[in-house]
Amino acid sequence: MVKELQKKWLWVLTFITVSICVAYSISHLGLAAGVVLLLLPFTLLYVVVSFNKPIVTLYALFFYSVFISAFSRYILPESIPPGIFIDALIMFACLLLIFSGMAGKVEWRNGKDIPFLVLTIWLLYCISSLFNPGSPGMEPWLITIRPHLYMIFTIPLFCILLKAEHVKTFLILWGVFSLIFSLKGFIQLQIGLDPPEKRDLAAMVSTHLIWGKLRVFSMCSDAGQFGVSQAYSAVLGLILFLSSKKARQKAFFLIVAAAGIYGMFISGTRGAVFVLFGGAFIYCLLVKKLKLLLLCLFFAGGFFCFMRFTHIGDGIYPIYRMRSAFNPTEDPSYMVRKNNQRVLKSYLASRPFGGGLGSMELGPRGSVLKSIPYDSGYVLIWGDTGVVGLCLYIGMFLFFMIKGTLAVWFKIKNEWFRGVLIAFIAGLGGLLIANYGNPVLLRPPLNVIMFLGIALIFVTPRLDKELAEMTPDTGIKTNKNNNTALVKNNPIPDRESLIRNDN
Repeated sequence: MVKELQKKWLWVLTFITVSICVAYSISHLGLAAGVVLLLLPFTLLYVVVSFNKPIVTLYALFFYSVFISAFSRYILPESIPPGIFIDALIMFACLLLIFSGMAGKVEWRNGKDIPFLVLTIWLLYCISSLFNPGSPGMEPWLITIRPHLYMIFTIPLFCILLKAEHVKTFLILWGVFSLIFSLKGFIQLQIGLDPPEKRDLAAMVSTHLIWGKLRVFSMCSDAGQFGVSQAYSAVLGLILFLSSKKARQKAFFLIVAAAGIYGMFISGTRGAVFVLFGGAFIYCLLVKKLKLLLLCLFFAGGFFCFMRFTHIGDGIYPIYRMRSAFNPTEDPSYMVRKNNQRVLKSYLASRPFGGGLGSMELGPRGSVLKSIPYDSGYVLIWGDTGVVGLCLYIGMFLFFMIKGTLAVWFKIKNEWFRGVLIAFIAGLGGLLIANYGNPVLLRPPLNVIMFLGIALIFVTPRLDKELAEMTPDTGIKTNKNNNTALVKNNPIPDRESLIRNDN
């Protein structure tokens, strides 16, 4: 009893001491110093836990990248760039990987799954753009290369650290985060914006308040990112709903999918619908069911005719705005895009390597590339890296898609893992289509979940093999041909059954 009271008083004294220190720091050193001091004990705890369980670093990176705009809007002072914490988390994860590996807490043999060649080629090309004669300089290059470095470093981290039991955790977390995004979008639309959101809206009012109608942006930086992220969630949710066997999991993923579709529509992001239809088409190809493919094409054709040749629902703003995506020749913004692309094509005709990373976003005022709006992810890559870089960029993602397709068709035996991989490949395909309209690849909140999906393409065969080697009490049964299948009453392995016995 006395020891319990001592522990309680110790916690109380610690809380009071930390509160006094934080208050003193804020009053004498500023808000930034107070925030740093407040986060210090949590940082120390994070370091200790991460050393014992390195995968925690990726959970933290995932959480922060999803809510980076919310941190910037509500928590971080304007003097602190929010992206610096992503840099710090990735650097810490890499350093921790080295020290944990020295302590025997990391299986380095998993490194054979990393797509070193593809990532190295893209890294070297990005580095070479610094020496482009038209490069805007070191600082723009450093800022622009960061999203590419995030991909180049995060995918190997997932390949090395990811285990079977982690996959389900990441999927559940993404589903919960997606529900939070849709709920926040509902609040913005039906109740209104809070002061920080009104401040952010003032900076983008010309694109987010059209004819008095708000394009909902939820906890994202803009409506484009919100709409595409929710469409991506809808694709993952629908496919995982079809792949899951347990009633709870089917209900959860169905709710995530429905909330994702709702968020996509209220965002007013026209290109987001192509994530949904592109993902559905790729799903039908991956499962190799002709009837399902024909049914998908029938519904897609019906939806296209409804949006293209009718005016039903024009009184509902999200439908009216979405309909303009199916009438591009009548959309002034589309015609402006095509004209800008003609100008860019003419300028880059004699510049196959582009103007160098950062030319379009941060190039000098008055330059041709700086004057052209980068309203497409591919236009941005095209202007910065030229036609050579654009071909490498698209080729890299097509390689990921083809590699994943071959794994689904010929390598994966575990039907749950096959369903997960199909969901990520279909989602990635949808993002590749949507990236034509909005620069969404490699950017929050989708970047880390997309990197996880790419890593799964390379590690799922290993995870599938590990599950096949488990004993019968894991919920996996082995037939005479050594092919594994999930027991009907346990379609998705439990957390305990997924932990591999290393003894």
